[in-house]
Amino acid sequence: MMEQERETYDQLRRSFAELDEAACRRAAERVQAGERPQAAFAQESVMVQLVRCYN
Repeated sequence: MMEQERETYDQLRRSFAELDEAACRRAAERVQAGERPQAAFAQESVMVQLVRCYN
């Protein structure tokens, strides 16, 4: 991961504090596959909220 990507990742990680390490890893994998970082983290955030609602 390049320095700029690392900074973006760290900023998003702080912005989405509700995400655990597994969710952050999944988001990072999707970013590596070409997805926009904001979209990857937002999708993980939605999934975390849905799981919390159903549990």
